[in-house]
Amino acid sequence: MKPVAINETLLTCNNSAGALPVPTGHLNLYSSLVTQIRYAIALCLGLVFLLGITGNVLMLLVLIDNLRNTSSSPISTMTSTFMANVTISDMIFLLYNVPVMLLSFTFKEWKLGSAVCISNQGTSTWTMFCSFYTMVATSMLRYLAVVHPQWNLSSSKRQRFVLVTLMWLLSFLVSVPNWLSQEVVAIEGVTYCVFCMNKAQRFLYFILFGSVALLPALLLMVGCYWEIIRSLWCYHKNMLHAQSRIHKNRKVTVNITIVVVVFVVMWIPYWVLTCLSAFHKLPQRLIVFVMSSLSTLLAYANCCVSPLLYFVLSDQFRMGLWKLLKGQQRNSRPRQMYWIKTASTQTKNTAAS
Repeated sequence: MKPVAINETLLTCNNSAGALPVPTGHLNLYSSLVTQIRYAIALCLGLVFLLGITGNVLMLLVLIDNLRNTSSSPISTMTSTFMANVTISDMIFLLYNVPVMLLSFTFKEWKLGSAVCISNQGTSTWTMFCSFYTMVATSMLRYLAVVHPQWNLSSSKRQRFVLVTLMWLLSFLVSVPNWLSQEVVAIEGVTYCVFCMNKAQRFLYFILFGSVALLPALLLMVGCYWEIIRSLWCYHKNMLHAQSRIHKNRKVTVNITIVVVVFVVMWIPYWVLTCLSAFHKLPQRLIVFVMSSLSTLLAYANCCVSPLLYFVLSDQFRMGLWKLLKGQQRNSRPRQMYWIKTASTQTKNTAAS
């Protein structure tokens, strides 16, 4: 940890923990209110953790059951693999980043050390972009399935492994600046975990972030869904013989589109405020602190919202969950019957003796 002057910090650093570092100024006038807000956000993050773990575990179990089904089509198998990859990245985010963020809102300063400071934001960016790139790959898969159904796609374990590994590698490259630039600094005796870059580095980082990591993938995904919508709602509207298949593809497309849109909408405020903070466009005011904290909560809550959306929107996932729960009930019944029979046998033997 190194001490940093206030002016230098405000020029070179932005806090990556959601709430902006304010060593002095207007927030001190509302210290009790700020403390209450921090505890409220921490409580909400605790609920996100509990709901997210439950939802993602159930989601992963349903997807594993789908992947075991050898009669599934290559498209279905690949889609289940991609969705399992998103679920795993959300689980990593829930198990590591959410508890760290919860603690950072509980404490008034950073108390978790340099290693956690560096790994927290790096892992957060890594898992977020892994989910994003997996959604882009899913949109490309839907494009091939709907617009070019004549193409024969294969989904061997090797191909799926290579694709998933590629997504994790690409998303890790996006997170490299976070691993290299995150530091613990002291401002007027108070420690903060911050993302430190000078003006030129910040400019280059956000240019590359937007033009290389984010925008091309986002445009590709929008283009895929545009072609899917044109194919399903325009070109095929008079094809009566294929109405059943078209209706199914429409429903799947709508469900996936809703999940993607919710993901983007929940993360956009966080990244917009992060960018504005990096270029010092945000005043140190209570309303900015509240907006920053709420944007962090909104982004982190996405990992528990996605499974809920799938179970609400998809009949297939609801059936898979019901099948999973019924299977657990059936597995528990033989054990109960065994104990009943054992107890009754022991009772008869005791009575006979």
